[in-house]
Amino acid sequence: MCGRYNIHDDPWLQTLLRELGLDVRIPSRANIAPTEAVPVVIEEQGVRRLREMRWWLVPSWAPEIDQRYSMFNAKAETLGTSRAFRGPLRHRRCILPASSFIEWTPVDGHKQPWLIRPERGAIAFAGLWDVWEKDGNHLESCAIITTGAAPGIDRLHNRMPVMLREQDFARWLDVETPLGDPSDILHSRLPHPFVLAPVSPAVNNSRHKSEALLAPVGAEERVEAVG
Repeated sequence: MCGRYNIHDDPWLQTLLRELGLDVRIPSRANIAPTEAVPVVIEEQGVRRLREMRWWLVPSWAPEIDQRYSMFNAKAETLGTSRAFRGPLRHRRCILPASSFIEWTPVDGHKQPWLIRPERGAIAFAGLWDVWEKDGNHLESCAIITTGAAPGIDRLHNRMPVMLREQDFARWLDVETPLGDPSDILHSRLPHPFVLAPVSPAVNNSRHKSEALLAPVGAEERVEAVG
């Protein structure tokens, strides 16, 4: 799964945004949690745009905004059969720029958070989005697609976000052209070598937003890229 992530306005993120065809800056944000507003890249009529959306997808057909079901992640393996995600898979695909994400392992009765970041570079999470409208209310929301964890990441969790390569961007964002079988995109891939580092348990509280909490508190581990 992916339940927290971070954005750092650094040269790596700026390079990713240029690769996405955007001349914008995104302010740094730490310990982003579901239901918060997040920056999302979409393509409409061949033009790419950056929009703020709620990170917790509300399907267009939902009778109300509801958090009873975990809709901030979408499993790659079941997108085509999910009532909530099969429509967005065809018509509303997106990319969420990120710098790192967080997973947890149990240690002595508590959850130890781990920062997972590229050694060099930024991350393009594959996502889906939808529009919900009712009684004059308008909400754009999104979900991050997850897949089985790659070797090295799987010791922390059995799921991880789908990370797109630059050569995948055009096909994923172009909703005017049939996507075909997306399995070659939506699988366990690490586009860069990654670094895993334990960080402060204060990260467990989503109200804590200091970037200082993302500093390693123990030995870092390196994980090789996986194609």
